[in-house]
Amino acid sequence: MNFTLQDIAGATLAFALFPFVLVFPGYVCGWTFDLFDFRSRRLLTRFAIALLLSVAVCPILYYLVASLLSMNAALAMTFLFAGAFLMALLREKPSFSVRTIPRTLIGAALAWILIALFSLVDLQLGAKELYFSVASYDHTTRVSIVDAMTRTGVPPINPSYYPHHPVKLTFLYFFWYILGSVIDKMGGSFVDARAALFASVIWCGLALMALIAFYLRLRGVEKIGLWKKASVGVALLAVTGLDLLPVLSFMRASASIVGDMEHWNEQITAWVGSLLWVPHHTAALIAALSGTLLAHVARDKPLRTRLIAFAFSGVAFASALGLSVWVTLVFVLFWALWAAALYFQKENRILIFPMMFAGLVALILASPFMLGLLFDGASGTSAFPIAPTIRAFSITDVAFEAPSIWKYLFRLIFLPLNYFLELGFFALVGFYWLKINKTKILENPYYLAEALLLCASFLIGTFARSTLIENNDLGWRAWLPGQFILLIWGADVLDQLFLSPQRSFRFSPASKYNLIVLIALGVCSTALDLFSLRFFYPLTYGSEAGRAIYSAREAYSVINQTLPQNSIVQYNPTDIINRPSGLYGMRQSVISDRTSYGVPLDEYNAKVAEVAKLFNLTDIKNWDEPDALCKANDISAIVLTKRDHVWDSLDELSKQRAPLYLDDYYAVFTCGN
Repeated sequence: MNFTLQDIAGATLAFALFPFVLVFPGYVCGWTFDLFDFRSRRLLTRFAIALLLSVAVCPILYYLVASLLSMNAALAMTFLFAGAFLMALLREKPSFSVRTIPRTLIGAALAWILIALFSLVDLQLGAKELYFSVASYDHTTRVSIVDAMTRTGVPPINPSYYPHHPVKLTFLYFFWYILGSVIDKMGGSFVDARAALFASVIWCGLALMALIAFYLRLRGVEKIGLWKKASVGVALLAVTGLDLLPVLSFMRASASIVGDMEHWNEQITAWVGSLLWVPHHTAALIAALSGTLLAHVARDKPLRTRLIAFAFSGVAFASALGLSVWVTLVFVLFWALWAAALYFQKENRILIFPMMFAGLVALILASPFMLGLLFDGASGTSAFPIAPTIRAFSITDVAFEAPSIWKYLFRLIFLPLNYFLELGFFALVGFYWLKINKTKILENPYYLAEALLLCASFLIGTFARSTLIENNDLGWRAWLPGQFILLIWGADVLDQLFLSPQRSFRFSPASKYNLIVLIALGVCSTALDLFSLRFFYPLTYGSEAGRAIYSAREAYSVINQTLPQNSIVQYNPTDIINRPSGLYGMRQSVISDRTSYGVPLDEYNAKVAEVAKLFNLTDIKNWDEPDALCKANDISAIVLTKRDHVWDSLDELSKQRAPLYLDDYYAVFTCGN
């Protein structure tokens, strides 16, 4: 069996099914309520709006329906939306021609689909060598959650924690995975959780492209050349900072570079990296910006239309909260700054009440999720989830072993260099854009909102950090809104530089040269990151690791095909970040680290020690002791590898009980009852 072709086939089918949750619902909402003047738009623009509205509406809608009713009710709602979409199309019979779409945008979409597929699927080399992407480091968790929702509903039962009873997984923002679970259910045996996750990554990238094109269209004063400008904006997704330079120089031999170039520093993740690793954070950005755009277009509308638009804006922010708490936090600060700015602009004070109304709608809709986040799940720590800091900079931090006043002082002094290395082209673009438009910021409502959103990203991304895990997830994701604004400004600057016949700003030859060089370095950084994500494992670990991964996938395939869905399958829990168990194992475990969110640390460690006894047994002559340990921990089957001590007794054990799977790397046995 060629697992690469199997992954491609499953992801392709899942991709074809995703319009049921990421196009049809948004189209119905847009057409019914005429959001963004939906009915007067051409069909191509309608589909772009439908994609954005679906990302804004569906996460919270599917969460409420699935959690308050059931996943079957969510499936029924999916087919109702599809029927309503079909009726709307048949009623109007709008004409559509692919020729109306610029070739550059078509090329960008196709390129993204191919890049994402190649970057995510398992790569099979030879007959029995298999390598997963470095992004599987995070996908181990995400696939587990999608599958848990498919098996157990919303909120899902924690797939990695079973203290003799099911425990709901609520200490996590999981709205994006609900959509993947719906597709997993729709696809039956042809689509699994991995395929659904891969397809969601691809559609998130397409939604981001739609957001860039539609945003530039809405805010554009000039109506000529908008498609070219949108093409430039989409192309800038391939540009990131100057990570290439430190990685190839002083960080070249560092052990911290584990296949992901971003880890050399406190990262501002490249767009491609954010999409491949954390699509839910990018989806939160899309949802929140769609809610912000609804506020913009409702500015001059009648009161009823304005309230409808702001109600959907509140829905969008409720979705964003369940997609990414950290990204939403930036928009909360931005919303407050924007309301304060509008107050001082007397002619725009009329928007403050609808903005408060949108916030109230968001709080009401998201309240069940927030209650679960705060009270149903325990963080396992008494620390507040956010702490003050000054953004880390690896170049200066190496001189200090522990936090000190000097460490933070040097971080502050070198903050401009830190941001220049992380932003590259976009740092220079921000400087030029402000120089060109400094007198227009207060006059143009879009420009004012953009400046305030960039300010909110800077403040939170620089002076706050998250404390729930070792990585500063808040500092990494808080910059997503700021990155989007700088990308839009980049399209503006390049339009002035190359596209616009009437240039309001003259660039010196040196400025043009600097921008072009920074673009080239940014594209090379993205290319290096993609290369390392795909080829780090085969180049670093070699064929022996590839054969072990192939064996693991075959072993878990047997488990998924032979054991009931309510079986509890356990591997050695001391094996940290066991990728195969999360990527391929679609069954409950007693304990593992892949989704240990909300599990108190002392309980987690105690359960790991208890279950690990089973895998540390030596000189076993029969199944009495393993079966007793399995019964005591509710385990139905065990997955053994060569690293487990009990592997040395495999010959004797396999004589007494036929394995479900056995080769040189993996063995699977039923155990307990």
